[in-house]
Amino acid sequence: METPIPRSPNGQFSRVFSDSDEIQILKSLIKATKSLPSPITTVAAEIVDRIAKRLNYKFTSSQINGKIRKLKTKYHKHVKNKSLVRTHHDRKIFKLSKRIWGKKTAPKKKNETQGGEIGNKKNETQGGEIGNRKADDGVGNLGKFPHLVAEFSRVLPENEIWKERMNGFDEKKLREMDQEWVALKVEEAKLVAKKAELMQQQIMMIMGEAGTTNGVN
Repeated sequence: METPIPRSPNGQFSRVFSDSDEIQILKSLIKATKSLPSPITTVAAEIVDRIAKRLNYKFTSSQINGKIRKLKTKYHKHVKNKSLVRTHHDRKIFKLSKRIWGKKTAPKKKNETQGGEIGNKKNETQGGEIGNRKADDGVGNLGKFPHLVAEFSRVLPENEIWKERMNGFDEKKLREMDQEWVALKVEEAKLVAKKAELMQQQIMMIMGEAGTTNGVN
């Protein structure tokens, strides 16, 4: 028996799974099926149970199975028509889904690997593929660079692609960028103090004793 679709107070259908839930489901699938050949055709009950546990048992096995089927259908639609991939969430879902239901290329022979694997890996890194994989897997090491992250979050609050790209950078480079913001904030603090001091001097010069009686020390 299927679980009834919840409705909002106004009678319209409401979403059961949030964007975050969808990401968690796909990441859990990738982790659980990494030893299996792609594309994945069936999802074992034990994997669904693991996903349910990861989501704190907010959903039934039937709901999770249904969501996996919908995500798979959505992926194949996006493969046929890339213009349907419109939002940042769509792009992230597409990339994760590709690792589950996309076709993997056949592994290269040893001779071919020795001849070109190192060069290919270097190109992939430069293109950002390794960085994107790290972001998709949720590396979560950006907490080491709070000042850098805070500034990007302030300037690009609606666009989180920068997090994926940033995860692809070398830690040493990110630390340097973070320290640049620290140094700038120190200079800003000094500038604010100088402005306050200058304002106080000029008020006293112009207002004299009246400036003191009006709260300027």
